[in-house]
Amino acid sequence: MKKSFFSLLAIFLLAIPLSAQHFGLRIGVNATDANYNFENNKVETEGETNLMLGAFLNLPIGTELISLQPEFTYLNRGYSIDADFGGLLAFDRTISYVDLGVLARLNFGRGDGLGFYVGAGPQYSYAISGQQTDILGERDVDFDAERLNRGELQFAGVAGLTFNAGLKFFVEGRYNGSLGNQSDDGREDIKQASIGVNGGVMVKF
Repeated sequence: MKKSFFSLLAIFLLAIPLSAQHFGLRIGVNATDANYNFENNKVETEGETNLMLGAFLNLPIGTELISLQPEFTYLNRGYSIDADFGGLLAFDRTISYVDLGVLARLNFGRGDGLGFYVGAGPQYSYAISGQQTDILGERDVDFDAERLNRGELQFAGVAGLTFNAGLKFFVEGRYNGSLGNQSDDGREDIKQASIGVNGGVMVKF
């Protein structure tokens, strides 16, 4: 699945004309929670809010109305379980991810002044590290011992406003949802979802 995703991304990028491109940087906050089921029983969780940092290219396809946006994001996603359930111990888990993805965007408004955009697309999310606090104290997440998958495919949707004042500034809302199971343990089904707000600047080149 991962190879197919990156092959499709490469095809998209090669098909894009080399004009009217923008490079962007963004920073914001990301509120994450998890849909956690243990042996088909729902476990109550509490979400976390963490920082996100990202960079992207916005590449029009023949017209300013439609563009593709390959992007790179670093962020933390976390949640906690407060009570013992079915033999699970209460814990607080925060995992650092790198997300690589591409959005298809529709861009509205004039080149100068106020604009609006919406977009959606797939992302591949890879866990690079994690921290967990439980009855044994704080420790690094052992992905093999915890039977947690490092990589997963996600769906992303965004809506934002732009303002062009020499530099193009933007602010956007973003939703990310897991398309797979974070757990490799047959008893658990963990799907994370997050809502973020971020802003930044786009520079034409």
